[in-house]
Amino acid sequence: MPDLQSILSLVPAFAVVLARLTGLFLFSPLLSSTMMPRRFKAMLVLFLAFCVFPIVGADRWEPIPLDFTVLGPMVAMELLIGVAIGIIMLTPLWGVQLAGTFMGQQMGLSLAPIYNPATDIEGDTLGQLLFLMALSLFIVLGGVEAMWDGVVRSFSLVAPGAFRADDTLLRTLAGMLASGFHLAMRVSMPVMAIVLVETVAVGFITKTLPTLNIMSFGFPVRILLGFAVLAAAMAGVHGAIAADTSGTMEALQGWIDTLGPEAAPDHASAHLPPGGR
Repeated sequence: MPDLQSILSLVPAFAVVLARLTGLFLFSPLLSSTMMPRRFKAMLVLFLAFCVFPIVGADRWEPIPLDFTVLGPMVAMELLIGVAIGIIMLTPLWGVQLAGTFMGQQMGLSLAPIYNPATDIEGDTLGQLLFLMALSLFIVLGGVEAMWDGVVRSFSLVAPGAFRADDTLLRTLAGMLASGFHLAMRVSMPVMAIVLVETVAVGFITKTLPTLNIMSFGFPVRILLGFAVLAAAMAGVHGAIAADTSGTMEALQGWIDTLGPEAAPDHASAHLPPGGR
């Protein structure tokens, strides 16, 4: 039976594993949602750390001293790995919600914003609807499994304290943000185009009929046209979200591969979605 000294020697290594997993609960789909109670999050990440710790090969790591001056910076870098993985996987969902915000503002649906507990920010109904659709696609396409596979596989590629935030991580995050904006424009462009046409048409009509009340005529037509075009383009929207989500999972695996000692510098950028290249 192990003695107390041998158990205490595993505490720093376990803290490193716990910190890397905790980073996922700060920025990641589902896990960072404020709808999940904090106590449940703490219990879940602790349980997952106990499950992951025996399979990460901690016995092959260099001994980690139980010294807070050494363990503190190391835990901070481990948190950064988990946070980076979560942000990479969250960018397509942010892009889809941004597209909903664009369309809602142009259609006049943003006059009464609602609170979205999944992202802890205010958003309109259309943005929340598209966010939930993207979240469903993320789950169906295996995004949760890819996220966990990436964080567990990272333990075999980068030892505790060996990670450094270099330009590869910055390029990957910048590419993912660009891909998210690109996805937002692709999803919202059909509605934005029909709203532009409707605005020009209503402008000509109001010049011809000055007594026409634009508030009672223009906004209902704009909302109906916007929803009609969005419904007609839903198949394309679904394909764009699915393609960007799959590309995000490939980009995550590409960045995880760069953590290895023999990785090529541009290996991560080769897996970025089309909008992030």
